[in-house]
This record gives sequence, structure tokens and C-alpha cells, in this order.
Amino acid sequence: MNVLVFGAGAVGLGLSSFLVQAGHRVHLVGKEKTVVALRENGLKRRGIFGQACFSPQQLTASSNLAETGRETFDFYMVCTKSFDTENSARQLKEESTLAHQKSPIVLCQNGWGNAEIFARFFPEEQVFNARVITGFIRPEPHVVDVTVHAQPVHLGSLFDGDFNRLRALAEALSLGGIPSAVTGDIGKDLWAKMLYNCPLNALGAILQVPYGHLGENENSRALMEQIVAEVFQVMRKLGYASHWQSAGDYLKDFYDQLLPSTYEHESSMLQDIRAGRRTEIEALNGVIVREGEKLGLDVACNETVRKQILFLQNKPPL
Repeated sequence: MNVLVFGAGAVGLGLSSFLVQAGHRVHLVGKEKTVVALRENGLKRRGIFGQACFSPQQLTASSNLAETGRETFDFYMVCTKSFDTENSARQLKEESTLAHQKSPIVLCQNGWGNAEIFARFFPEEQVFNARVITGFIRPEPHVVDVTVHAQPVHLGSLFDGDFNRLRALAEALSLGGIPSAVTGDIGKDLWAKMLYNCPLNALGAILQVPYGHLGENENSRALMEQIVAEVFQVMRKLGYASHWQSAGDYLKDFYDQLLPSTYEHESSMLQDIRAGRRTEIEALNGVIVREGEKLGLDVACNETVRKQILFLQNKPPL
């Protein structure tokens, strides 16, 4: 199987490592610094799934799509940040042969709304989503650490596409070592990730603590519970279903299962702020604020943490 991974950050490197381990060919498209490191050193994975090293001959990488020429791929996995979604779709449409192919495009991104953006550039039946609740950190351009893994990777379609087309990819990821499966309920899974990310990602960055610490203090718990309540009401008002009947039902699983399994993980938003990078706040809490205001709902807690992240993201260095 031949897979193009667009975006060679932590998630892109992490998922690529499992595909290469399963014996499949991967071509990564990323920033020049990352591409040079991969070509010189190969790809190295560490962490909870064990250590694995892949030589430069076991994968290919480029800083642009032009280098792929007329090559065809069985899958296109998009692992860019959510704020780059429109640019990623445009590049794949204009600078690759994807516009003339029917291969599945699988969006492995945070937040809500990415599929709708891609559907402006490609047929809906070609656009799929992946729900990834695995912590990836990239300490070096060619090195990825897997810090936590809460649930299997789920692959599916928000547009009633044929998710059976994704079985080969799910099997490849599973064979490489990360449990994966296709599902007809990817919408529920993506909203489950919103319910998970919206309280943890921003607050973890604002308070500068790992996820587990947020559950140990009554003040941070109160904030998380209000954020979850707001996410839940926006989701319902937008007409989407959930794996849980109420915010209370979700919070029970959140405290009993999800939070303990990711106790030591530091949010990607905290990593971005430390590195002086743009965050994905607008695709997470920002979505809840925008949609909630349209619906006339009170989303004050999500708005507060959104504003705090924007301050931290944009404040000048001391």
C-alpha cells in the first residue's frame, strides 16, 4: 500500500511510523527542516508502544507535493493543524494529482469543521475523518514520542461515504501496532473528542499542568464541567448525537476512564504556546463559541478560555 501523509508534525510522524512498521510505503510532506532530518536520519518512534527505528531508505519525504510527480497513492492522510485545513485542501487540489484520483482523503486533525472545508474542494464521498486520541510529541524533527493512548483510532465518513474503503488503512495501522477500526458513527466519535479536548487542551495550557492534575482540584473540575455542559448543548442544538445521553453521563466516563488514561499528558496547546506557535483554539473552544452564539446559547466559559489562549498565543516575549 502507498500512503501520502500531508503534514510531518507529531501526529503525521506518529501515524507514519505504524504504517512503515506494517511494511507499507509512506511519503511524508512537511517543512524543509523535518524533511532534511528524515532523509538523513530516518524516523524514530519512542514511548508507550515501544521503540522503533526506520532508516531513510524505508520512507520518503519532501517539502512540497511537486516531488511526488504523477505518483498515485492508495490513501491521503492529512495531519496538518486545523488552522491550515483550507490551505492544505487547496494545495492537494492544485499541486498534486489527487484532483484526478478517487483515493480516500483521511483527515487526522483536531477540532470540528475540517471535513466541511475539504468538501468545498473534493467530492464528499472522497472525504473521511479519523478520530485519534493518542498523545504524540515531537522532541526532534525526525523523532516522535507516544505519551498516551486513550482509545483505538476510528475511521469513518461524515457524509455517508463508504467507510468500508478505509478497512485496509485500519488494518495496516493495527498491524503496525496502534489499534484501529472503521465505524459508521464517526460523527459521535469526533464530538466525543471535542468533549475531551475542549476542557483539557485549553485549561492544560492556561494552567501549565498535565491533564491529570486538572481533575484533582475542585476549581479546575468546576471549569471543565461547565465547558463540557456548553459543548454538549451546542452539539445537541446543531443536531448531532452522542455516545452519552447527557453531559453528566459523559463526565462519569471522563473522570473514571479517559482522564486517568491520559494523566501525565501535556496538551498540544501548551506545547504550541511554549514554542511560540499558533494554537488550534479556534477549531476547538472557538467552534463552541461561534456556533453557540449563533444559536443564542450561553457559552461564557468556552469564551473565557478562548480569550485567555489568544492572549497567551499573541503576547510579546518578555
